[in-house]
Amino acid sequence: MYTSLFVILMGLIGAGIGWITNVVAIKLLFRPYQEYRVPVIGWKIQGLIPKKQQDIARGLGEIVSTELITGNDVMASLSRKDIQARLRQKVEGYVREQVFLRLPFVIPGGIQASLADFVARNLGQEVEKFLHNPSEFFRNQEMEEIKQETKKIVIENVMALEMAKLEELVYLLARTELKHIEVIGGILGFFIGIVQGLISLVTL
Repeated sequence: MYTSLFVILMGLIGAGIGWITNVVAIKLLFRPYQEYRVPVIGWKIQGLIPKKQQDIARGLGEIVSTELITGNDVMASLSRKDIQARLRQKVEGYVREQVFLRLPFVIPGGIQASLADFVARNLGQEVEKFLHNPSEFFRNQEMEEIKQETKKIVIENVMALEMAKLEELVYLLARTELKHIEVIGGILGFFIGIVQGLISLVTL
């Protein structure tokens, strides 16, 4: 009777230790946000993700710019008919509006409209020529600039993230998975506690 209770108690203690250990380990991914120096000992403590934020930003920037959004992807997008039509429409609309704003008010409205349409259509045609084969205009240097600009944007956005918001987002997206990690820690701790209890009984 007492033997069984002892083994179960050891299992429960192990489960508690395993669960708490995993909870603390998950928290330490983010906490503390800022580097903290332990008095007397002098150890520096900081959450893993805040400490490696710059490295993470660079890594994500490299992955996005080389694997996810490359210069070739941009070229392929610009070659799509639907995108070409929308871009030409936006360019013509913007140019038409700007021409109206800049023409002297003494010019009759009908002439202003004709001039604005003429400039907008011609510029729209040039934009369409460019969009039909953008690779003719973009060489290796321009493609590399697109890559570096994409990388820069990703790095700046990751570095601008507040750790509290990032932590909240991670918990929101991976709440189930994180709970599973905590539960698995408790289960493993329980079995380890049982084994330790049995070993203790055998060696008594």
